[in-house]
Amino acid sequence: MEAGEIVTRLLAGRVISPLQAQPPSSPGFYAWWCRSDRLKDADLQIPLEERPPVQSGWSLLYVGISPNNPNSRRNIAVRLAKDHTGGSIGSSTFRQSVAALLMERLTLQPLKGGDRSRLVSEEPLSRWIEASCGVTFALAERPWKTEADVIRFLNPPLNISKGTHPFRQDVRDRRTMLRQACGVA
Repeated sequence: MEAGEIVTRLLAGRVISPLQAQPPSSPGFYAWWCRSDRLKDADLQIPLEERPPVQSGWSLLYVGISPNNPNSRRNIAVRLAKDHTGGSIGSSTFRQSVAALLMERLTLQPLKGGDRSRLVSEEPLSRWIEASCGVTFALAERPWKTEADVIRFLNPPLNISKGTHPFRQDVRDRRTMLRQACGVA
């Protein structure tokens, strides 16, 4: 599938709350969106990135894929359930970026020790994501083949790897501060 078709599908879908979403048990792409009025919750305000025809009031945050290589058996449903909505910041780039941007607002406390970033409690972050974010999906048999093109086209502010948005440097800096606070170099 061509990158343009994937982008069209990500933008054509209705943004659904992560609590109500039924992610497909298939390979492909997912886009995380934030309610526009919640962008200012971040310690460093996240830029507004509307992407019509997605309904107004939503701003693009991040684009991800699953699986990320031909040897993985993961899919979109597994990735969202185990990592992005039910996981920890150590297993989700999306969660770690959002946590790094909301540390003060949500009074998140880094947990020292271990080889990955962690929080004393993930609950405030999970609640914020559930109340503020939504997702759209696009199926693709080999998403790793078009990931860079899709990210380059959509230019989401929280994608560091393969991203081009100027805000990604601020996200990278905040994530570095979070990792240091967790004692992870």
